[in-house]
Amino acid sequence: MLKAKRQLSQGSVDEHDTGRPIQRRRTSIMQISTSRTGGSDNGDRNICLGRDQEIEGNPSTSRHIMYNQPSSCGIIYNGAIYGDVHSSMQTSTLDGLHFLYQHAAIGAIHESNERHPPPLCHAGTRDVVIGRAIAWYMDKSSRKKILWVHAPAGFGKSSVAGSVIEKLKAMMKEQGPGFDTIGATFFFCRNSPERNSPARFILTLAYQLARSIPDLRAHVDIIVKNEPDIVKMALEHQLEKLIVKPFESLCNLDAEPNRLVIVDGINKCINSDRESHVEKMYAQDQEIVQIRVLKLIRCLHSHQLPLSLLFLSRPEAWIKQHLSTSAFHDVVEPLNLYEVGDHMNDVKKSVRAELSRITTLYSIGNADEEWPEEKWLVSRSKSQMIYAATIIRHIDDPYGDPQQLLKDIVNGSSATSAKISGSTPFSPLYDLYNQIMRSCLERNRTLLMEVLGDLMCDAYFEDWASKAAFSVLDRVSRRPLGSLVRALRPLHAILRFGKDIPIYELFIHPSFEEFLWNQTISSDFFVDINTREEVLLSNMLECMTSITKDTIGKELDCVARFALCNWCKFWDDGKATFLKSITTHLHMMKKIIALDLTTCIIQSYCIPRLTRKDSALKHIFASPKPSEFLVDFVDLDGCGEALPTIYNITSHLQSSLDNAFTILLQATTLPPWALRSAISLLGKDCVEYLGDVITQRDWRKNKVIQALAAPGPDGGDLFEEVVGWLHVELRVKLGNEEWARDLLAHIYDVMVHNQHPILEAEDHPFVDFLRILDGVDGSDTESDTESDS
Repeated sequence: MLKAKRQLSQGSVDEHDTGRPIQRRRTSIMQISTSRTGGSDNGDRNICLGRDQEIEGNPSTSRHIMYNQPSSCGIIYNGAIYGDVHSSMQTSTLDGLHFLYQHAAIGAIHESNERHPPPLCHAGTRDVVIGRAIAWYMDKSSRKKILWVHAPAGFGKSSVAGSVIEKLKAMMKEQGPGFDTIGATFFFCRNSPERNSPARFILTLAYQLARSIPDLRAHVDIIVKNEPDIVKMALEHQLEKLIVKPFESLCNLDAEPNRLVIVDGINKCINSDRESHVEKMYAQDQEIVQIRVLKLIRCLHSHQLPLSLLFLSRPEAWIKQHLSTSAFHDVVEPLNLYEVGDHMNDVKKSVRAELSRITTLYSIGNADEEWPEEKWLVSRSKSQMIYAATIIRHIDDPYGDPQQLLKDIVNGSSATSAKISGSTPFSPLYDLYNQIMRSCLERNRTLLMEVLGDLMCDAYFEDWASKAAFSVLDRVSRRPLGSLVRALRPLHAILRFGKDIPIYELFIHPSFEEFLWNQTISSDFFVDINTREEVLLSNMLECMTSITKDTIGKELDCVARFALCNWCKFWDDGKATFLKSITTHLHMMKKIIALDLTTCIIQSYCIPRLTRKDSALKHIFASPKPSEFLVDFVDLDGCGEALPTIYNITSHLQSSLDNAFTILLQATTLPPWALRSAISLLGKDCVEYLGDVITQRDWRKNKVIQALAAPGPDGGDLFEEVVGWLHVELRVKLGNEEWARDLLAHIYDVMVHNQHPILEAEDHPFVDFLRILDGVDGSDTESDTESDS
């Protein structure tokens, strides 16, 4: 087909056409015409290069280089001729600036129509970081001519870049006519074929520099005439030839004013060709090309040209790692947008401005009046601009009621009724999360989903610092140390990292967690938290097998302590999910029966740095019958062969609780590293347990109650706590305090009968209780003592 087309002359007709002469394709893509060159139809035409495109009828053939011929109706691309050629090519009239224009990514320039209107910060927002960037540029004494502004996804980095440009232009305009401070800009864009690849990066910068510095043009012309194939050369070669050499050729380079080059969104630079053809290499590709762009920026800086370089990106792990090397460390000034300024106030101002605009646009009220849901929107955004901007885009609907749409989001009706992600107001956010998740190596994706599941299980950590918590999770999940950190490496844009960052602040915005646990919107990236909780619970129970009587009084390792802090919580969560399976439940029960549960209960109160308000066993004692905590959700009629195990584990838990509290009341003090608050938690839990014990007919014979009536010398602290919590029961639980009064009366009577030394003190623990009895009924004590005798 292609051969046939080459044989056709200008006036020929294609047999598949409609009788019209064949026209050159895509004449709008830089095929020179008289209207653009100023020449006549019969005059010489400039050599020019067209954008990459496929030849119609032959998709495998791309037009990479096109040379227009004088008096010709055809073009030469890659050495082959298409159309009717009447004379040979001439190079003398090649215009360098026009040549670069045809191959530059014009859409990547700040003022381009593709970006119109360019994103800018609202007035009064991001002032600190914008001011810092401008001050850095204006400071002629600064040694570091590269500024890296970084922040997670959704913090408005592109808007900051645009605002820096506009403010500098305004400043120069106020000072009168002069040079353009902005030498060049390049805004990468993941979804644009021209802007998501570095292929046109240097050409675009060179074109803008030659345009803003007229003295460079002649030198660019010479290079283009001598090397018209420069557009297909390596980027490093392009940088040297099209930017460095022209600058060095200037007569008075030292007198040239300093200009600013801005590169935004390096993290959006990917190798789009390899992405489409080699999907599994996508994540590796983007790291390679992004680091290559960084090296180009460093190389440009190394020539000491009158240029300051500002680039903005997410803090991707490979970018941070590369900028920490010696080649960059001394020349790059980092600026963390996340740590600069008042982000919540910035979001508040932006939301107010946008809602005011919508109010005026749709005539729905007073533009200065705050919307009822405005504070919710600001608070929910959690300083992340993209969240607020996403909702604003959703409610800015000429065919809907903006105020009602916002109310729907607040009430959750819009999100909960949505059946597909495209129908939710947060689709742009979800698309962003999909792109970021997709950037992870496919071979590591299973591990990534596993560690995300671990992080979303809402576990309790002694040390909440991320580094320590990551290490514990790796060990509990039986992964090599460091696996969790390596798996999360591609997610620096949406996760907050740092050794001192608490793990509960890891997710920058809760919408990412919502994305992960909603299978409808996350699809391949759905995190099944129930499965991870089941795995972690099983592993924790196995870790607890190392806790035996020999460990009492000794500090456990971090994994065993993690297991003690979390197994009850995970069991309680699993009652509604994975423990509904008889097979899974039976498997877990057998693991608990194999434990020295008495020692595990004791050690749960001996954990160093235990700062929680409730004990690790609070779920047991919050159950109506603590001894049945492990099976209280089971339908016994459908258990069949599991019934013996169910009865066995109930007895095991009750005897373990009895033994643990008895040991602590009679013979053992908590180790020195256990916090004083642990005694209070222990006393509270013991009273919760006694509330169940006292419902039994023979409750006076229970081991714990007998131990309370005869506390050992090392159990005095716990005894006082138990009595204190029983007093709380008397005072707070009006109408249901009889059991606490009966229990206190019984314990006091037995201690009086046995002449326990605790009662010899004037301020013994029962002083307040005796006053209560005197005001209620003094006969109970006497009768109870007689019955005990």
